[in-house]
Amino acid sequence: MSYDHGPLRTYEITWKSGHIETVQGHQVLFGSDKMRLDIGYGFGATQTAESDPRFTIHGEFGGQWRLVLTALESELVSVRDVTDREKMPEGQS
Repeated sequence: MSYDHGPLRTYEITWKSGHIETVQGHQVLFGSDKMRLDIGYGFGATQTAESDPRFTIHGEFGGQWRLVLTALESELVSVRDVTDREKMPEGQS
């Protein structure tokens, strides 16, 4: 089965170290947002805290769904979708 994930998006990642890089992918997930089944509180999804939440970026390349990047959320400053950067009017930056 094949899915149309649309065009690749370009993400700008700013790390706490000050390094800035760009990667391409289709999906960004943050581990701190994960929901899980917690049997101790009954049946249903409940928010749970993770000791070291990670974020991941996945993408489809050559027909294969791949993990592009994974890292600790605590190492991030920001992840921005810069695929369609706004064009500033002339004379502004």
